[in-house]
Parts: sequence; C-alpha cells; structure tokens
Amino acid sequence: MIALVASSGIANGEILFQDSFDGQPDWHSGLEVNATSANPAGKPDREQRASTHKIPAGWFSVRQDPVWAPSTGHPDRHETIEILAKNSSKARGGNGKSFVSWRDSYDAGWNYWGSESMLVQYLPEGHDSLYVEFWIRFGDNWTREYVSGTPAAASKLFRVSSWSGDGSEYQAFGGGELGPIFLWDHTINSYGVRNALAFRGGPHGDNYGFSTGDISGLPRQLVGIGDLNMNFTADLSGMGPNGSDPELEDRVNGGLLSRDPYVNISHDQVYGRGGSWTKLAFYVKMNSSPGAKDGIMRQWINGEQVFNVTSIPWIRGSTSEDVNAKWNLVAIGGNDFFQTYDNSERREEWYSIDDFVIRSDIPSDLMGEPIASPPAPPTSIEIN
Repeated sequence: MIALVASSGIANGEILFQDSFDGQPDWHSGLEVNATSANPAGKPDREQRASTHKIPAGWFSVRQDPVWAPSTGHPDRHETIEILAKNSSKARGGNGKSFVSWRDSYDAGWNYWGSESMLVQYLPEGHDSLYVEFWIRFGDNWTREYVSGTPAAASKLFRVSSWSGDGSEYQAFGGGELGPIFLWDHTINSYGVRNALAFRGGPHGDNYGFSTGDISGLPRQLVGIGDLNMNFTADLSGMGPNGSDPELEDRVNGGLLSRDPYVNISHDQVYGRGGSWTKLAFYVKMNSSPGAKDGIMRQWINGEQVFNVTSIPWIRGSTSEDVNAKWNLVAIGGNDFFQTYDNSERREEWYSIDDFVIRSDIPSDLMGEPIASPPAPPTSIEIN
C-alpha cells in the first residue's frame, strides 16, 4: 500500500496517513539523481524533499547523512535508508518491503551524532492530538548490550512535532521553527536498555527546554533540556491504564519483566531476539492553552501501555502564535550517537520499520473498548 490518506470511524480516530511500504518503488537515500547543484561535493543532498527530489511516494521529505555508504566511497556498505524489494526478509511477514535504516559506528573524536536517516510526513492542517503506531525489528547484529569502556549507544527512532511552515522542518533548538517536539530513542548503557523519551516545548523554537518541575508525574527527573532516560522496571510503575502497573512480557525468560529496580533489563527482554517484531505506539495531545499543564503523552509496547503523563505544558508563552501551534510533523528514523566500534571496522547495523499509521486519536481497543466498526474505505490516495 502506498502512502494512503483515508477516513475511518470516529470511534478509532481518523486515519490521516499510512504506509506498508510494499507498494513503494525501489528507493534508497543515496540516489545519484538527488545529488543536485545545491551540494557542491557531488553527494546526494542531505535534505531531500518531494517538491525537488525523488523520495518515497506520498512522503514529505528525507534527511540522510551516512558515514559508511556507497555514496561516501564505501561500495560494500549501505545507504542510511533503503526501501528495496531485495530486503524482503527484513519486512514484516518476510515478504514485501519496509523502511530499513542503517546506522554507522563512527568516532569523530568528539560528542558526534553521526549517521542520520529520517523519513518525514507533514500534515499542514495540524491536529490537537496525534496517535502513531508502527512495527520495529532490530537486525541480528544490532548491539544489544553495553560495551564497557565505550560511550552509551543511542539512536533516535521516532518523533512528532509542530513546525511553523517557515524555514526548514529540520531546524530545531531555540530560535528554530520546530516545537513542541516529542522524541523516542533507543539507548543502551551500563544499566541495560532504556526507554528514552525527550520533551521539547514551544511554540516553534520558543520555550524550547523543559526542566524538572515543569512536568509533574514523571517517574524520574528530567536531565539536559528535557530528556527522560527510564528503565523498564520501577519506572513503569503506575504507568498502565488507570494507574496500574504495566504487564510487559519478558521475551527471553517468559512471564513478566522484573519490577526490581536493581535488575538491568536487556534489549532482547523487551524487543525479542532474531526476527522478532515489536509494535510501538505513541499519543500526544496539546495542552488546552499556553502554560496549561494538561498536555498528554502516552506510549504502548505490544499493546501494553507503559507511559502516561497528562500534565505537560507543551506550549508556553503568550504570543498570538501560541494558539496556532498544532502537531503536524511526524518522522521515523533519526541520527545516531554510535561510537562503540573502531572506525577501521566500518561497523553498520540495521533496524526495520513497517506498517506505519498516523491517526487523529487513539484506537478504541487501546482505550479498553472494542472497535465498533471497521474503517471506512479510503476517500483519497495521494502519490507524489
């Protein structure tokens, strides 16, 4: 199915966009046709947009930046994004296509976020709330444990944000045109795999950072400018429906994950081994007015709610722009802080995302209610 825009029953929220990637033409982020005069180095442009470049059908833009790839002089490696028939074994069900991202281990001698792979959808009408779900699988050679003596490995895998429509949709930080922003990272450090969430305020580059105390009800303190680096044990407490404790499956040992805060949870316990797929889902809702602490962020893993906070002042300040900030930008992939292996190895690892869906609200089955009716047929299909 190629980038479908459809309507569905109100009980499940409107389907705004979905892509199984199976109907996409073969594509990768290093195409020579995307090396324009804007990039004098002769390499494919870092930012590629549907209006000016060849990118996956129905999507808005791409941002790519490999270290080890054919486009950078390494023909035996991969571009950072692939949607290819030859990768059918990396698609859900073992056939068809998926979004495959390759991250590269590279130590530049400083705090460097190296390889990057973002596929972005823009919803110009904007929405007060968005629900996004997708399935993810990590490759067999994915670094599943912390390697002693090296920096913690982190990859940004998903984000949803508000973009003003001016400037670049990739220009974040204070003074940029993005905000609020929510991000989900895959992080492994000496304490095991982490559920790493990041919160950034708005509107559109203003009030960018969050500090501890700005958001109540979090399981631990924020660090930096709004990062929440949680474990999969005690930090899940009370995050299930109606304040219950989530019952997240231990996919290595069976049963449920330990609640002992002194136990380190491994990657495989959460995401499984080998060809295992994991369903991720996220929901964000804007606060009701600038400064109001009633914005929402919820997260599910394989249908189990693992995070629920309803006190986020996503938009702060009092400018006339505040009321116009809506969720309108969603992206899979991101940049990687990955310096685990010596540069001489030219190490690359992949993860795959499939069956991507954006809705305007949470499906009824995740709200504890049966789905009342099947979705209505599509009202339009957009292929760029």
